[in-house]
Amino acid sequence: MSNSGESLDDLLLGGLKIFQPRKGYRFSIDAVLLAHFPDLHNVQHIIDLGTGNGVIALLLAYRKPGAQIIGLEIQPLMVERARRSIEHNKLNGTIHIECLDIRRLARCFPAAVADLAICNPPFWKEGEGKLNKNSEEALARHEIAVKLPDIIAAADHVLKPQGRLAMIHRADRLGEIREALYLQGFHISRLRMVQSFTQDKPKLILVEGCRIDPGCLVEESPLIIYQSPGVYRKSIRFTLHINYRIAKGSEL
Repeated sequence: MSNSGESLDDLLLGGLKIFQPRKGYRFSIDAVLLAHFPDLHNVQHIIDLGTGNGVIALLLAYRKPGAQIIGLEIQPLMVERARRSIEHNKLNGTIHIECLDIRRLARCFPAAVADLAICNPPFWKEGEGKLNKNSEEALARHEIAVKLPDIIAAADHVLKPQGRLAMIHRADRLGEIREALYLQGFHISRLRMVQSFTQDKPKLILVEGCRIDPGCLVEESPLIIYQSPGVYRKSIRFTLHINYRIAKGSEL
């Protein structure tokens, strides 16, 4: 049951619903794009690093029935909200949410347990951008508590030797992402630029990293979101089953 400060929103997939604050951090199209990016063939164990309200875990449970998903989140209120969403959708046997600082994983979480680690990280470095007055949203969008190297180190800890890391991030941080992955022993295996319109420069990127050097980078065609202002391209609408209200708060 939601309280007066929350809404129960339809994910438009398999009847899934999610509890979110009416004011504060609400998921956007960024999370939806990321949840549909990884290849889930042979993936049975997934760790969502910084699960927030649990939207990516819910979408992955829809995409891969039977997979075991653990969502890790540092903010207790988000953890409580995500757990209620899991219970509401009767996915207690599939998704487990833990309140945990991913910077402490090496000390308190099993190693080499996941086929896939996935993360929609804070896009903005500390001191960059406008810091939201809502502390929950500020932590989710800015590297106040968790920074990019922390996320990659956490992925390195939880992934099996052939496991993969999937992230969405700002396109202008690609060089930094590549270097941070390399320093932790990862190589970029897949890369897809995300553009608002065909003529625009990419603002976001979808990145897959793995420890085994694939020999060549698979750079996929750009993902174009809008056909006109406020109107999604047909491929986005039908493939991702999303509507306009989900895009509120997107980085695009």
